Amino acid sequence: MFATLLVGLLTLTSCSKDEKEEKRPSGVKQEKNLNARQEKWVYYSFEKNAIVEVADPQNSLDWDIAFFAYFAKLNGGASGKGKAGVAKVEGDDFSAPIATLPSEYIQDVKGIMSYGSYPNLTEKEDTFSAFLSGGFDTKTGFVSLNPNNRQSSGGKWPSVYAPTKFVYVIRTAKGAYAKFQVTDFYNDKVQANCPSFQYILSEDGKF
Repeated sequence: MFATLLVGLLTLTSCSKDEKEEKRPSGVKQEKNLNARQEKWVYYSFEKNAIVEVADPQNSLDWDIAFFAYFAKLNGGASGKGKAGVAKVEGDDFSAPIATLPSEYIQDVKGIMSYGSYPNLTEKEDTFSAFLSGGFDTKTGFVSLNPNNRQSSGGKWPSVYAPTKFVYVIRTAKGAYAKFQVTDFYNDKVQANCPSFQYILSEDGKF
């Protein structure tokens, strides 16, 4: 009888686990705590699911997205010869299906990047995704900057940075599609500028 009960429990446990796994979207890839605290862009390939070293970003198709502090750039427009661009979809539920692909994708521009700790900010001219990059109370970017985000100000985050958890469709350098979401902006030491993200890569944009 004990053996029968044990088998029953194992079966129930197995079923519960399978049910949880079925609710998770298939093909999800993740990157945890990418270090964007460096004084250089960190390049990432959705296809390789890895950080990549790129000698000539403007002319390489080996990268799709790059991070620098709370800025992001994509391999398209002013930042590269790729086809990359970004569109934001409604809601923040990453598991929700996308019925229709966005028809327009916003590409990178050249402009002034301002970063660091206020009031000691550093400015430099570069190319980046103005749409995807973070900003003060951003309506489109992957991380919002606001003093009210701090726990000491009544917020729930260690500092002024709060991931918006918006869901995007990113057209990749080679013309595929990635459903993309930044889930955190802090590493295990509670240091900012270390985004964690998840994505699903699709050749035809079916998610």
